[in-house]
Formats: sequence, C-alpha cells, structure tokens
Amino acid sequence: MELTEIDNDDIEAFLLESNESLSEIERDIIELEKASVNREALDRIYRSLHTLKGNCGFLPFPKLESLAHAGESLISCLRDVSKQSLVNGDRNFTVTPQIISTLLQTVDSIRQLLSQIKTTKHEGSDDYSTLIHALAKLEQTQEVVSVLPSSLAPQPAELTEATITSSESAYIRVNVSLLDQMMNLVGELVLSRNQVMGFSQKHQDSSFKATCQHLNLITVQLQEAVMKTRLQPISTIWQKFPRVIRDLAIAHGKQVAVEMQGAETEVDKSIIEAIKDPLTHLVRNCIDHGIELPTERSAVGKLTTGKIFLQAFYENSKVNIEIGDDGRGLIPAQLKMRAQQLGLVSSVQAETMSDAEAINLIFLPGFSTSQQVTNLSGRGMGMDIVKSNIDKINGSIEIDSQPGTGTIFKLKIPLTLTIIPALIVNSNGDRYAIPQASLQELVRLEPEQAHKQIEIFYDVPVYPLRGNLIPLVYLSQVLHPSNSFPTPHSQLILVVIQADNYQFGLVVDAVEDIEDIVVKPLGQQLKALSLFTGATIMGDGRVALILDAVNLAKQAGIHEKQQLLASISSANIPTEVAERQLILLFQGTQGALMGIPVAIAFRLEEIKRTAIEKVGNQDVVRSSGRILPLIDLKNIFPGDTQPSQQTETLQLVIVSPNTELSVGLVVERILDIVEEPLTIQGIPSRPGVLFCAVIQGQITEILDVEAVIEIANPYLLQVSDRG
Repeated sequence: MELTEIDNDDIEAFLLESNESLSEIERDIIELEKASVNREALDRIYRSLHTLKGNCGFLPFPKLESLAHAGESLISCLRDVSKQSLVNGDRNFTVTPQIISTLLQTVDSIRQLLSQIKTTKHEGSDDYSTLIHALAKLEQTQEVVSVLPSSLAPQPAELTEATITSSESAYIRVNVSLLDQMMNLVGELVLSRNQVMGFSQKHQDSSFKATCQHLNLITVQLQEAVMKTRLQPISTIWQKFPRVIRDLAIAHGKQVAVEMQGAETEVDKSIIEAIKDPLTHLVRNCIDHGIELPTERSAVGKLTTGKIFLQAFYENSKVNIEIGDDGRGLIPAQLKMRAQQLGLVSSVQAETMSDAEAINLIFLPGFSTSQQVTNLSGRGMGMDIVKSNIDKINGSIEIDSQPGTGTIFKLKIPLTLTIIPALIVNSNGDRYAIPQASLQELVRLEPEQAHKQIEIFYDVPVYPLRGNLIPLVYLSQVLHPSNSFPTPHSQLILVVIQADNYQFGLVVDAVEDIEDIVVKPLGQQLKALSLFTGATIMGDGRVALILDAVNLAKQAGIHEKQQLLASISSANIPTEVAERQLILLFQGTQGALMGIPVAIAFRLEEIKRTAIEKVGNQDVVRSSGRILPLIDLKNIFPGDTQPSQQTETLQLVIVSPNTELSVGLVVERILDIVEEPLTIQGIPSRPGVLFCAVIQGQITEILDVEAVIEIANPYLLQVSDRG
C-alpha cells in the first residue's frame, strides 16, 4: 500500500495513540528497575509494543515495525524468564541496568521516528540496525533459562484481542482547539450574563428577575462543566520525571529515588503548559544542588540513595504543588557570601538580612551557586525564570529549607486563568480589575483619619495596619506620574495587596464590587505593558484592564520601601483608631441583627436547598469548582420561636477567617452593607459573638467567625492550621 493512499486522519490517529503508548511504556520500563520486577509492567510493555508493531505493518512503516518487533522480542523473553523464576520459587527476579538503558534508548528512537513521521509523513534515512542488533544480543543472553511449560505460554488470543469495554467506550478524543473555542464561547456567555444581571437590577420586574436568576444558574453550571473538560491530571507532566531523574542521577554519579503523591490532581490545560518548564527545572535543581553524592550521604549517616518527592493537592480553590529532596539543604550564610561575590547585595545588606531573605536570594536574576557551567546549571539563569513564570499565572512559590535535611519548594497556583473572581476598582475615571488571589482586605479612611495616620518616612507614605507599617502606592500616580497626590481633605480607600512576599496598600478612588471576569489577552501593541495581565469586558460593555499585582509592586519599588521600613520602629505611630469599616448586615435567628466585616466576607451567593450534600456529618455545597463547608446559623444560635417555613433557596455569606479556609454561613436574609466604626458598645451576648455594637441606631451582634466554626465543626480549623 502506498503511503499517499492512507488518509491523513489515520496517520494522525496512529501518531496520537503511539505517543500515548510510548509514555506508558517509558514509565513501565522505569518501574522494572526496582528491586522486584513488576510482572504486570512487563505484560503492559509487551502488549503496547505488539500493538505498535501491528499498526506499523498496516500503514506501513517498516523501520518502526522492525524496532518495535526487536523490543517486543526482548520483553517476551524477559516475561518467559520472569514466569520461569516464579515457578522455581524465585520472586525477586531483576532486570539489569544495561537492559533498562537499551529499552529506554529504544523508546527514544521510536519517539524520534514518530516525530519524523509527523513532520514529513516518512520515516527518514536514519539507521537503527545497531540498536536492533543490541536488543537481539540481550535477548540471546536471556535464553539460557529453561523453556516454559506450555500451560504458562501466552496464547495468541491474549495478545490480539481488542475488545472494547463499556468504560473505554465512554470516552472520546476531542481536539484541543474545539475545547478552547467552547471556553471562549462560555466566556462570552459570562459577559452577556453580567450585562443581563445588570439590567435586572435596574428594572424591578419579578418575571424578568426570575429569568435572569435562571440564566445565571445555567451559566455557572455550564462554565463549571466546560472547565472540567479542560482539566488534565498533573501526571501528564510528572510522568516524564522518573526518566529525567534517572538519566541525570546516572550522569552525576548519584543514586536517586522518586516518590509521587496526588498525581491525579487536575489543573486547567493552560496552567499545565505554564508550569511544565518551571517544575522540570525545580526537579533538576534538586538533583544538581540538593542530593549529595553517595559517599557524602554515607559520611553524614544518610542512606546512599537520595529521595526526591512530589506532592499535589487542592487547598482553598488553589492547587498546591510541593517538590523537595532530602539533600544538603540551603545554608543562608553561603547564599549571602555568594550573592556578595556576584555583586547582587552589599555587605551591609547581607549582615542585616534574615535567613528567610537569604534563601530568597536564589530568585535574584543572575544568582547561581555553581562555580562552573554544567549541563544542569551555572549559566546565571534559572530560579529567577521559574519565579517569573509562576508569577505570570498569579501563582506563588516559597522555599522551606533546613541545612543537612533538605529543601521543599512550595507552589500555589490557580485552577484556571480564563474566568477568575476579581475586585473592580476605579481610578481617574477608569476601571481596573485586581485578581482576588492577591487581595488581603479593604480599608476606608475618612479625611481626618488619613491626615492623622498616614505619615511619610524617607519619602515613603506609610499606614499603620494593626501595628505593622505598610507602604502605600497611589494607583493614579503609578498610571499617571504627572498627577498630584490626593489632598488630606479627601477620603482614602486602601486595597491591601499581598504580592511577591510583600504587603502594600493600593490607594484607589472607589471600589465597585467583586465579580467573575473573563480574562482576555492584551493585543500585540500592549503586551509590553507589564502592569497589566490582560483585559476584561464589563457588564456595560466597557473594557477594564487587569492589574498585575507583582509588577505593580516592582514598579512602585515596594521591595526597596520595605527594606527602608524594616529599620523603623512603629512604636511611636498611633495604631488605636476607630476605623470606619464596611459591615455586612444580615438577619439572624429570632430576627436578631448581626454583622460581619466585609474584609472577611468574600462573596454573597444564593443556592438551591437541593444543592446541599452531606459528607459525614458536614453539610457541603459545590461552588465555583470547590467543595464549600456550610454552617447554618440556626444551629449555632437556636431560637425559641416556631421554625420558619423552609424556602427553596438559601442565602450564603462566604467567609474566610484565614487564607487556608472558606466556609459558607447560611443566614436568614442579607440586609445591607454599611460603613460604620466598629466601636465596642457591649460585651459578647453569647458564644459565637465577638461583641455588640450600635449600628444605625440598632444593637448589632458582630460575629466571631472562628468561634462560630469552632462551635459547628472544630476540625475545619484544625485542618486549616495544619495547611
């Protein structure tokens, strides 16, 4: 059959299936190197190579067929030897490193052939006879073992049967471009939903409002469903690491084992693409700088085989990824010395630097601990690029290192980059969006408060927030340097932001709302503007730019300002001020008026009562791609009155007492958001109440959210503290 007669779709399907099989074959070959051979892995390799060989004969690709046949023959021989050893009572049959290396070389060659076929539709002119001969020679060395009994010999039907199970038929392959198109359409639907919801608030029509609520419910469900189709397990990246680790360990004379947990954790495809290179670099860094040589490890009482571990898990609507080793760890004094040698810090800076700051020196551009260039490091680029790539996706990276014990890189990344919750702010008449992942809290200062509390140190405006000095950045000044600072006669709104391990207050003109936005990439002409990560279209059709908190902090010089503030004692700065805060008011049991600071109330939602599920003794609901614990305040503050009639919908206040925990409080009715000073007027009235205050002439119970959670389910706080 001529190759030109074969449909391009057939070749595409062959390449896709072959590459998937090849990744599985490579993982199983690495599995064979363990102390006791995994016989199921041998069977899987054999079946995959047999299928690949059969497909090659159909297309035809003779070189690829010959190479697959040689590998299949060697694996078949190993299966025979393995089964014979099992019959003889030997359960510890092992495969030599030479066989493993040759099989991995075979995988590389097959991958090279597949790449050639994808590019040119032909196998190319490369000669693989030497490799085929090596495979045949290894097969001959294994054939000294007695022939298997016929009852143990594999039957042809076992190899060629291709029955499709019901679970396999439940899956289909979908082109990624189609998924991207669906996600774009859902994004447009979200924008239209936002516009329609805006109209419904202006028109008091009950039928129109009910239709809008139904549209909102369907849009949320569709958005979650489409996002799930784009999710990929993080194992798509991790599956390559055992091979990479093995090859690098051999090249550097080290012995390394790898452990993985949470490989099934799913992340959006766009995130997978963004973190692939950073994670690979961190793994290579652990081998080059972390794991010691066997003689070094033995000398300090460690096992000669070092360990690299990878862990992934969900936490608070984010994916946590930890990559670590049990190697030599980072020594702050050595890092300071190396940074001075490279001219990155002065001796004065090094002396006043904490251990945590010293460890973060490895993120500086040009920093490297290698004295010479190797194939792994030493070119003055690496960890700074890793951090930059993580920052681009609104993620964060931290280092936990103990000298002599090991190092752990802790990454926190969002589930998706396409649709995110963001705070909409106003500055100079323009609207901007700040991703909620960067937000800490909101503070509003009246003119007299601003005049009294904001002080200037070394030309840096600062504000005392609960005893800590935070530098202020005026957004209007950053975007329009010619603008003057606001006069003390106007109120100030501070958006407290955490970025690049620093906290600062962003001064804006007004705060509008928190809502889900659709991230649109910037055009080619605007990509050089590092202050913005993209744009979004608001409900009224206007465009709002999305601020990049990290680059905003860099441009405003937050790092330098924090160093200046570090030497300033805040003892003489007034901190006990009755700040006006935004308070969310709602009706509790028995008609009681209750309140929560808006700073910890991140979202208001309305859910159907039927959406509540039970996990153990805890009520939960699925919301925005996460499982949210629910606490009904009726159970915390029981009343003596007759129970009210159950409604079909429930009103939720989603609160986050800390960065690791979010819960949904079920309230009777959300009333209003007011701005009041939280002046204590009375002692707590009952458990779960922080204090009582007079708000708008009425006694209001201000809830102690942590105490409420402690009463309802103390395990939730224990888990968040552990994180």
